[in-house]
Amino acid sequence: VLGLWSVGLQANRALLMLGRERAEGWRAGLVEALGFGFDPTSIADCFLHGLVFFLPVFLTALLVGAFWEILFARYRRRRIDDGLLSVAWLYTLILPASVPLWWAAVGMSVAIILGKGIFGGTGRYLVSPAILGMTFLTFSYPDLLFGAGAWVPVAGFSDPTTIELYTEEGGIPALLSVGYSWTGMFFGDQPGPFGVVSLFGCLLGAAYLILTGSASWRIMLGSVLGLVITTYLFNWVSSADNFIAQIPWHWHVVTGGWAFGTVFLATDPIAASYTNPGRWIYGFVVGCLTIVIRVTNPAYYEGVIFAILLASVFAPVFDYVVVQRNIRRRQRRLAEAP
Repeated sequence: VLGLWSVGLQANRALLMLGRERAEGWRAGLVEALGFGFDPTSIADCFLHGLVFFLPVFLTALLVGAFWEILFARYRRRRIDDGLLSVAWLYTLILPASVPLWWAAVGMSVAIILGKGIFGGTGRYLVSPAILGMTFLTFSYPDLLFGAGAWVPVAGFSDPTTIELYTEEGGIPALLSVGYSWTGMFFGDQPGPFGVVSLFGCLLGAAYLILTGSASWRIMLGSVLGLVITTYLFNWVSSADNFIAQIPWHWHVVTGGWAFGTVFLATDPIAASYTNPGRWIYGFVVGCLTIVIRVTNPAYYEGVIFAILLASVFAPVFDYVVVQRNIRRRQRRLAEAP
């Protein structure tokens, strides 16, 4: 809900800045047919404008995913795997509103076929299917993320992300000079994917997942520790003119997709570590690598997707080390017993 409001807010605000009274295309006609407009100060107008972008992409991902799931189920002569809805939902939430529907379909196909289908389905994949689909689109269609106007779905309007602003334009003062505030970004007032931009929304999701036992709080807290400690290290060793390296940790948590990735993607129980010590290490690696990639990568500042991918690859290693350490400890204990 917060993400759709944010997408609509950015679009309606862009229309106002361009001096247009309405958007173009069938989505604008649908918004007006339902009795709404394009007022950036109206929560209802913003939410509905975001919704008409989200629903087509989500339904496309869901239908394409269902096609491949049915195909694999018929081939293996078993029922359709669980988890299709969550994969389609998470995959759509990390896409920009400007994504063409056929690009969304291609990415979802990669997510289901290469992400889980060929490995045997739910419970057998190596990395999160949603992340794999998004990563494929990132490298195959770089304009999806890096093209002009990628994050605000209004033709003729281009607005940099908050990470790009404080990296290229002068740090936190650059954000404040164009009207962004920490509080506004906390609730989701910034360009970005459908459901990633609101730390407040991610905190609500984290509380729900932890209370229901659906996700590991150790992974989330480990990622927080990794982000905070790595940020302090860069603040300490970097020069004053390195704007992104001087960003305080509390600004890092409201910019980009770190919060969403930590809460909803890194906690995938299949791709993450399963031992408690391994979860701490895994989460710490996610938070640490997110900041390392943001600070050191001049081509792609948002590092949480790649951080989770790399941590997922090494998750079995973390668990193996923990298990072997416990085995050796018990062997020593037995050997010392009278």
